[in-house]
Amino acid sequence: MVGSGAVRVTALDWIVIGAGLLAYISSFLPWYTAHVSVLSITRSASVDAWHAGFSAWCSVLLLVVAGVLVLVSTLGGLGLTASRSLITLVVSVLAFVTLVLRWVTFPDAGGGLDRFGERGDVDLGGAFTVSSGAGAGLYLGLIAAIAAVVASLLTFRAAGRNVAS
Repeated sequence: MVGSGAVRVTALDWIVIGAGLLAYISSFLPWYTAHVSVLSITRSASVDAWHAGFSAWCSVLLLVVAGVLVLVSTLGGLGLTASRSLITLVVSVLAFVTLVLRWVTFPDAGGGLDRFGERGDVDLGGAFTVSSGAGAGLYLGLIAAIAAVVASLLTFRAAGRNVAS
């Protein structure tokens, strides 16, 4: 009875599952972009999470694992009812930390002065311009990680109250 298992999936569980799906989709969008212009000749490049380094694709995989863990355990595939919320919380926090580390360590055209997604810009009178920064995929991944952490934390707190009473 597949339909009866879906009833046990709470709204917070759906958030973690959706966060894993959103992280996976965002992994194919640009996570880092760079633009160079020399005498009106412009070149742009971007990389997705799978080419942006270990921290990028690892955070995506951790969020997907958290979503799959919640989905499988709520459908009765695993007997981890009490520890599932703790495992999901730890995996989600680890994904968030690795994602932020990747964001902070992206190369910056502005000499490292601009961080956290602000475009590092170099402009020499319009003859030579360089800009770089975080892309839309990274921002979506960050939203997914924050949502997974918050939903996992609320689920963990609720599970703690149920066990204590």
